[in-house]
Amino acid sequence: MARSTARAAVMQLIYEQVLGGDGGDAALEMVYENLQNDAKDKRSKEDEKYIDGVLAGVKAHMADIDEMISRFSVDWSIDRMAKVDLTILRLAIYEMLYRDDVPTNVAINEAVELANAYSDPNGSRFVNGILGAIDRSLKKDS
Repeated sequence: MARSTARAAVMQLIYEQVLGGDGGDAALEMVYENLQNDAKDKRSKEDEKYIDGVLAGVKAHMADIDEMISRFSVDWSIDRMAKVDLTILRLAIYEMLYRDDVPTNVAINEAVELANAYSDPNGSRFVNGILGAIDRSLKKDS
């Protein structure tokens, strides 16, 4: 499956956890099944490794990721954000900070695409604005 399809699967599982679900094996299998029906190619061990790694990574780094979201989301507390936007931000920031195999511009572009597909019409602008500010800050600090 394409990385963007695997990323959508991760986003859905993180979203389930945000809403109080466990995002466990049953949810993972259901997401895989739904994506398999939509995807032209089958999932690979590499896809599973990416999905498992990102799920574990977002969970392990949630406090740092949320602190960064809070710092760059002017006038928006995490509690006020649309849960789907929060989920997409967590995924993208994790990829930006902790995944060497995902270029920052790809993480941002993919997050905007996810917001276009799953959020309200203003969600992609909101996500892009926060991620763009984080990207500028990271470049300035390096």
